[in-house]
Amino acid sequence: MVFVRKIKDYYALAHTYRKDGKVLQETKYVGKSLPNKTRLEQLKKEFLAEISGGRNKYLNVDQISEIDSVKEEYEKSVSKLSPIEKNKLKENFMIRFTYDSSKLAGIDITLRQTSLMLKDGIIPKDFNNMKTVKALEGQEKGFLAITSYRGLLNKKFLKKLHKIILAGVDNTISGKFRSDIKRDVEIAGTIYVPPKWRELNKQIDDFFKWYSNENRKLHPLELAALVHVKLISMQPFADGNSRLSRLLMNWILWKRNYPMIDIPVTDLEHYYNVLDLYQMEHKEKPFVEYIYKKYIETNKK
Repeated sequence: MVFVRKIKDYYALAHTYRKDGKVLQETKYVGKSLPNKTRLEQLKKEFLAEISGGRNKYLNVDQISEIDSVKEEYEKSVSKLSPIEKNKLKENFMIRFTYDSSKLAGIDITLRQTSLMLKDGIIPKDFNNMKTVKALEGQEKGFLAITSYRGLLNKKFLKKLHKIILAGVDNTISGKFRSDIKRDVEIAGTIYVPPKWRELNKQIDDFFKWYSNENRKLHPLELAALVHVKLISMQPFADGNSRLSRLLMNWILWKRNYPMIDIPVTDLEHYYNVLDLYQMEHKEKPFVEYIYKKYIETNKK
């Protein structure tokens, strides 16, 4: 978010951001008097575009400004909370995220059941599907893993996170790429065909080359959205790819101090539509803009 500062006898535009654990600030001289409101807003947009340094590939300057404004407001509100309140906020998001992500993956569960199992440690009496219990536990542990991991996004972390998610659900495939087990997959409800297992290693290598090149260039929200859509489309594992990709999207945001995103199950059709546009027509922008809207809806009060 760009704001106006008065420095001695002149005004300047300022933008604060966090990098490598430090709070930094960029400033730009405006003049000894402020221009009118219309001109000032234009100067703010131009300044934000300058300091973005090409980081907004698909989102415009106004959207980037809104994203960062939501981030700053989120940080302010969280800073006022006690440690107990912060943990409560995180737990509530984790329960809702786990429920929605599980439902998007086709797991038959209610929000109430999710809360009972994850928050209270109670398995409902009429609930007999232990694989679903393990799937929810894996999603919870995966969420805790992304909020504590400070390392790099690499093959080792990808496999480790997948093993956490599928532990007790299907140990024969957990933590193993499809190329490791020589298995092809299909996705129900679409004519899109993921890469064959023989092609997968090259596509995974290409993905990490892309990530290494774009990691410090793209705005965190764009990077998170593109990691999500590329991984879910690649289907690196035999199962659990959608849950994995949504966790990794939020890991990218979390480690850069951006609030996380929940995709509600009620948005299933829209979510699949923008996935189709990427998978069938190679269009990245609709998915990035969709994730931008979900970010705003999830976090703007």
